[in-house]
Amino acid sequence: MRDEDKPFVYYKTGSGFKISPRNAAGWRAFAVWMFAFFGATGIFVWATVAAERAGWEDSKMLLLVTAPFLCVTAIWVFAMIRYMKARSEIVDMDSLIQLKRELDRNKKRNSR
Repeated sequence: MRDEDKPFVYYKTGSGFKISPRNAAGWRAFAVWMFAFFGATGIFVWATVAAERAGWEDSKMLLLVTAPFLCVTAIWVFAMIRYMKARSEIVDMDSLIQLKRELDRNKKRNSR
């Protein structure tokens, strides 16, 4: 896939990163990932309410409802990041900032 066709942009800065949708395909893919998460959240809310109505203790609810939801959420986040990164144009912001500083220095030298 050419960089122009990729639906996401991956901005890399030092130890951090940011992934943004680039075009309509990126926004659609992001929406699909979010709807999947909203579905999992809805199931979690339903299971929590059902467990509370059944009279479960908080520790049992934490172990059997909340812990699996948190595990699924962690897996979902990891999978979404890998999916988006694989379909992203990677922009190294540190090298761009360094290049801008060099250009500014050269511009100052040439203007003297």
